[in-house]
Amino acid sequence: MEAVHVVYRCVLDEVTSRWAGYIADGKTTVAAGALPQARAELEQRLLAELRQWPPQGVREHTEHSLGEGMWVREALDERIGDRAHTTRVILEALDDQRLRATLAPLPETQAGGLVVLACVPGDTLSWVRDQHDGRGTLIAAAAVSNHRLWWNALTPARRDNTAELPVIGSLTDLGLADPQAGIDDWMAASPCGGLVTLPGS
Repeated sequence: MEAVHVVYRCVLDEVTSRWAGYIADGKTTVAAGALPQARAELEQRLLAELRQWPPQGVREHTEHSLGEGMWVREALDERIGDRAHTTRVILEALDDQRLRATLAPLPETQAGGLVVLACVPGDTLSWVRDQHDGRGTLIAAAAVSNHRLWWNALTPARRDNTAELPVIGSLTDLGLADPQAGIDDWMAASPCGGLVTLPGS
């Protein structure tokens, strides 16, 4: 793993919001009433639990509800504006209830629900794979235009395809074994709307 990906999920109820912080592999979690508190608590847990600091350090992300048990994850990096654009296209695509119904049977992440990862050109496959918890589904999505979305559902190979999505194959089958291959390479190798499996899973 090149980096540790930490996620801050905003959980809303009728009156207030609260934040759940967790490592993308789902093993370490904290809960707090505010984002700064969640960040501070998770940082302390990381310092206590990590035996070796990863080469690329910590990458932070936020998750916000898309409704019906789905979440969009955006990296807090220098491409945040581009990721916000991807999120807008994701929201538009999910207005189609048929797409939601297609995705609903996919296995949930350890943190709960289905996570849609807002990708932009330049994101690498190692960056995507390091955010997968190894158990559930991570949907990699990228805006092709202002109103067109490309996506693939990434799952472990051992999972049953209960969503009845076309199985494209593994990342290795697609010629994407190089961890520095990018999301653009993935989009060129795989049609939209398929299921792709993690190599060696």
